[in-house]
Amino acid sequence: MHVKQLAAVMIVLVAAAAWAADGQALPLLDGRDGYEPAAAWGGDVFLVVWKSGHLGPGDLREKFDYVGDIVGCRLDASGKVLDEKPFVVCGAKDLQEHPRLAFDGKNFLAVWHDYRNEKDWDIYAARVTPEGKVLDPDGIAVSKGAHSRALPDAAWDGKTFQVVWQDFRSGARYEVYGTRVGSDGRVMDAQGKLLVTEKAPHSRFGPVVAGDVSAGRSLLFWIGTFNGKTMPGGGCQLVKDGAAGAPTFTTSGAREAIPHGNSHANFPLSLAAGPEVYLGAWTTHVPLGRGNAQNSAHAAVFDKDGKLKKKFLLFGKGGVGGGRIRNPHAVWNGSAFTIAWDQQAPRKPGPAKANWPVEVVYTANVDTDGNVTTPTHVAGSLTEPAIRPTVASSGAGATIIAYEQHPAKGDQPITVSFRVFKTQ
Repeated sequence: MHVKQLAAVMIVLVAAAAWAADGQALPLLDGRDGYEPAAAWGGDVFLVVWKSGHLGPGDLREKFDYVGDIVGCRLDASGKVLDEKPFVVCGAKDLQEHPRLAFDGKNFLAVWHDYRNEKDWDIYAARVTPEGKVLDPDGIAVSKGAHSRALPDAAWDGKTFQVVWQDFRSGARYEVYGTRVGSDGRVMDAQGKLLVTEKAPHSRFGPVVAGDVSAGRSLLFWIGTFNGKTMPGGGCQLVKDGAAGAPTFTTSGAREAIPHGNSHANFPLSLAAGPEVYLGAWTTHVPLGRGNAQNSAHAAVFDKDGKLKKKFLLFGKGGVGGGRIRNPHAVWNGSAFTIAWDQQAPRKPGPAKANWPVEVVYTANVDTDGNVTTPTHVAGSLTEPAIRPTVASSGAGATIIAYEQHPAKGDQPITVSFRVFKTQ
């Protein structure tokens, strides 16, 4: 598909207003702030889940009381909210964070990392029906034990859910572990299988995964450290029947590596599957001291076997932050990839004659050859920032982008807001 063809299927915002935070907010649970949304389509509904709350009530001089649950709401293809209030996927004690979703043709699988043991992060999951029924209340343990397991992702490969996460069980370095979860909720690889590792002090972390239903396998995309602790890089590996194959792509020893750069890991990542192609994307806004991550590319397309086809920028390098992006997330919309991200965009100088960074969410379409449409503003302004977008699509004309909408005043809650796009 070429640029002219792609323009015909370019996403159009249903109710657009540049630099206005006028997306529709999902209902909150007990007025708690909403964080880290994840979305998926299945059974003729969108499911959006998020972390509800963070700090519980109490005197912080005495102790920290954490309250963060995983909750969800359903929407139809037009964006109509189907639940008057969020339903609880997991209300276990302490913190549940970083939810991700996949759909197997019948039910959704939500995965997250969980601090209910009050010592280490563990990986939990729960199935949710398109009718909003939680089949595994408070979740099933996918992997738990000494040292933290965190930042999970999940994909349906046509046979099972493939769940992956970063794991510190060695006590020396992060490794990538994974397990298969059946449609019945059964964890098929107890505590998980080691998928990607390296000798200490090198780590492999931040994994994301996308499923190829036609081939019954998934592609795994991860980042890590090379040449000591100071050279980040990344790699891809195919995972089939719960085992990872040899790297299909790796940036070890390559200065043009993606993601890569200057002791600043390009994290977090995103990976989406299309027809015999994958779209990977990564964060490039990682300021630390006087440095930042490499910013020669924001994304890449890989072929069905995980081989690199093309890397590219989603937009130019000008503006505040040097044209850098954060928190990308992508999905196949049936005609092209839709990708959303947040960035620090420039605002016209005010009385102080200074450019103030504005946290905003943008989106674009990308075809299978890596051609990108002009980015469209979704949400965010100087007074009402928007960050951490997630994207889901029906694959037949309806795409949703949900994000954290931060309020203008501190006495108002952070909401999970959304906009629905249509493919033309």
